[in-house]
Amino acid sequence: MNFKELSEASGIKYETVRNYVKVLIEEGLIDEVNEDVIQIVKKMPDYTSKGFTVVEAAHRAVILKDTHASVTEELTELRDEIASLQEENQRLERELGEEKATVAELKERLESFESNTENSSAIAVYKEDVKTAADALKTAIKSAGSGLVQFLHWLFDTEEGVTKDHSGK
Repeated sequence: MNFKELSEASGIKYETVRNYVKVLIEEGLIDEVNEDVIQIVKKMPDYTSKGFTVVEAAHRAVILKDTHASVTEELTELRDEIASLQEENQRLERELGEEKATVAELKERLESFESNTENSSAIAVYKEDVKTAADALKTAIKSAGSGLVQFLHWLFDTEEGVTKDHSGK
């Protein structure tokens, strides 16, 4: 490949290409002008426009060309990892939202219980369920003997008194 072909392939002026290739050869970065040099020469104006000398631009363009394949592969891996992390982040956000809702519900129940408000219908329902279960248990155990029944009465009456003491009723 000659300078004219390189100039046409890279879209850079003939004189500039010749200067770039001269620096690349003098610096020992290339041995001959071939198709691989096209990509190097195309990158050099980017670096010179950023204030690098032609020699610095040549070195950076060669390093970029050599690392381009590994960088592309690494970028693909990083993009895959980002996508995976984004999916995990969304899953964790959903779980966090669910946990926050649960915590808020528990706080609300606790506040309604502690403030002793009668709007806590869930507590009233649970209280009725417990009473029904206790009555069924008492009925089922009655046949086991009056001593056990007296013990259960004492046990439930004591628990009821403790509940009343804590509830302020």
